[in-house]
Amino acid sequence: MTMQSFKGLLTWVIGTAVVLVVLAIVIVDLVSKVTIDDAAARDRHEAFLRAAATISRIIRQSGDVHNVRAMERIAHDILELRPGLRRLSFFDMTQPGAPLIWSSDPELTSGTLTPHEVSELRAGRSASYLDASMNDHAWIFTEPIMMDGQITGALRGRFSVAKFDHIVEQEQAQARLIAIGMVGVTCLAFFAVIQRQVHRPIHRLLDAMRRAEAGDLMSHASLVGPVDLQEVSRQFNQMLDRVRAAVDEKERLLGEIRDFNDTLSTRIAKAKEELQQTHAMLVEARIEAERNEKLAALGELSAVMAHELGNPLNAISGHLQLLANTNEKREFQRHLAVLKSEADRMVQTIQTLLESTRLRAQMIPLDLNAIIRDVVTVMTSTMEGRKITIKASLSPRLPEVLGDTQALHGLVFNLLKNAIHAMSHGGNLDVTTTEVISCDIDGVVVVQGSPQLKTGAVRFSVRDTGVGIAPDVLLRIFEPFFTTRQRAGGTGLGLTICQRTVSAHGGRLAVRSAVGQGTQFTVDLPLA
Repeated sequence: MTMQSFKGLLTWVIGTAVVLVVLAIVIVDLVSKVTIDDAAARDRHEAFLRAAATISRIIRQSGDVHNVRAMERIAHDILELRPGLRRLSFFDMTQPGAPLIWSSDPELTSGTLTPHEVSELRAGRSASYLDASMNDHAWIFTEPIMMDGQITGALRGRFSVAKFDHIVEQEQAQARLIAIGMVGVTCLAFFAVIQRQVHRPIHRLLDAMRRAEAGDLMSHASLVGPVDLQEVSRQFNQMLDRVRAAVDEKERLLGEIRDFNDTLSTRIAKAKEELQQTHAMLVEARIEAERNEKLAALGELSAVMAHELGNPLNAISGHLQLLANTNEKREFQRHLAVLKSEADRMVQTIQTLLESTRLRAQMIPLDLNAIIRDVVTVMTSTMEGRKITIKASLSPRLPEVLGDTQALHGLVFNLLKNAIHAMSHGGNLDVTTTEVISCDIDGVVVVQGSPQLKTGAVRFSVRDTGVGIAPDVLLRIFEPFFTTRQRAGGTGLGLTICQRTVSAHGGRLAVRSAVGQGTQFTVDLPLA
């Protein structure tokens, strides 16, 4: 129960108490007035009966109902003995209409009795009524006077009720005070009972509910107060127990789910790492296989060249020796013809070998960003322990280029790998792609590119913060078998392959480098 509802209940109690006080006062007033008026009337009636009996006895002794002097003397004695008696009047019942004989206040007394009084007196009964026509309320009593068994006269008396009205007022005032006091005590007792038996238990129950709402499910409501409130508190405690059990079960299930998620995440991360390592190993194996295949092809090419060029060279060497020892013009001409024939044979052999080793790419439209992301992923997984940060800023709306997927994959891989090798002590590697329209390119142009680049191209840039390249070495890095990493196992073919790949795609290749400031390779590829 809130304080507002408790105030409402208290207001209801006070209102009820006020109504009870009013009803008690009204009832006490009515009962007191009726009781006291009835008691006063009986008392006056009895006194007036005694006065009438005394007057009747005196009149019988005097034998004359019209003895005004005797009546006046008796009336004065009665009025002195009865202070509440305000007026006495004597009426002659032997005459028609019962005329007035004598009155202590003749100016305010009617000359005859009323027909009702006459009929009551002739029937042997007394007549009485309450006169409220004046400020001084009074009872009017009329008693018959008997003489020789006959009603010869009537005595009317006016008894004032002012004294009894004052008593009634005092009684009513006391009754009001007592009623107010009793109702006040009852209200206080009722308020104390409600405060102790209703308000406090409900307040404790509300406190328990607030604590439960705040998250304290261990608190319980006290089982105090009326039976109904105790039952409500018991049901609330049972509900808290069920909620607490449900929360504990929920926490247990959430813990199991979290543990399962952690285990699953760990396994997924481990599987992903293993997959990346496997993919990196496969890429490395493929690259190594390609390198070995190229080296084997190079060895085979060297053997073929040695075989194909060895014989002409031997023939040339032999004929040169013979030419040096001959003086005849015919022999001299014959030896020169053989030398020219063998030289032509060597040129033809070299052209045939060069034609057989020319790069043939399968050109299709492709997404260069996808190739770069794939290579960056592989490179990231193989750089454990190195303090190198790769940042790829790839244009989100990059148009497609026309190229060979495997060849461009090798181009990107070789450029990134050379950049990583140049940063043995760590550094930053920035990879960017963007669409360009201008033919301007920063750095030394190694491959000029096709005229198609003038209409637009996709620019791919790799910039590292490594050791840089000296100016006298910069133009030689694209020569076959030239390398600055002999001790690290460099073959000197990576940039040569990159140059041939860019040339085969009709692209442009430029390099810019400074010692101690890093190197940047820029490649422009034609749009699809």
